[in-house]
Amino acid sequence: MQRMGHAYGIERHGEAAHHRFKANLTRVENTYLGRASNLYGLLDNNDAFDFLGGLSLAVETLTGEVPNNNVIHHADPRNARMQPLVTAAMQELRGRYLNPEWLQALMAHDYAGARSMGSDFMEYLWGWQVTNPDVVRSWVWDEVKRIYLDDGHNLGLDEFLAQGHNVHVKTNMQAILLVAAHKEFWDADGETLAELGAEFADLIAEHGLPGSGHTRPDHPMLEWLKEHHLDEARAANLSAVQEAALGPPTAAEAEAAPTRIAELEKASEASESDGAGTPLLWLLFALLAVVMLGGLIKGLRSR
Repeated sequence: MQRMGHAYGIERHGEAAHHRFKANLTRVENTYLGRASNLYGLLDNNDAFDFLGGLSLAVETLTGEVPNNNVIHHADPRNARMQPLVTAAMQELRGRYLNPEWLQALMAHDYAGARSMGSDFMEYLWGWQVTNPDVVRSWVWDEVKRIYLDDGHNLGLDEFLAQGHNVHVKTNMQAILLVAAHKEFWDADGETLAELGAEFADLIAEHGLPGSGHTRPDHPMLEWLKEHHLDEARAANLSAVQEAALGPPTAAEAEAAPTRIAELEKASEASESDGAGTPLLWLLFALLAVVMLGGLIKGLRSR
């Protein structure tokens, strides 16, 4: 709503018009995403959930109702067809990302293949989860865990994801599943979460955090995991990794530099109300104008 709420026209050049944009969104009942080729799908890049997912969530936020989300396939304009988003997304999920043929082909590329599984597919699946919860149901995460972490196709995928640098992809995949459970998108039972959490904590203790947003050392999921699904020893090991990753506070942090929008706004208001700094600011602007004018005059004379 913030990034798209600007107006363009004969006398408008990107002016903020968020109130009008929001008013228009409240009247949206149907949304569409057009696909002119199969080069990219709904789950292999972030554009699809950024735009269609973001639009759907914006409408839902303002109206309380999820719009009818659709995907238009018009690679062949003589045979264009339309599908509900949930049908198109789940068809792609089944046909590609849970397909043993696709997985075997990726495994031949070692770490690059592993990244396509974890850092691409699962991250983008998560994008759809948070923008369109009705599309990604709990059973989807059940299937992802069964195929990728439990080697449901007997491809040796669990071993593949545990070797070399692939382990960092695996821990990121585990983290996404755990975050899905923490936010109650994935309705996993306690035994499943205890088993998944224990393996995740052991891999983190041995190999460190993989560096994704889902495993940042201050992520609330990690505290939830330690409190509810880890034994005391594993919880202590995970805490040690978190503390090491956070490190000591920097000099700026030690001086309590403002890090929140509210603090920055207060600092700005204090600066505006303080007349002592105003003359210096105007002096800087004047000097900048003189320099720019001098350069312009020099350029004209050189012609």
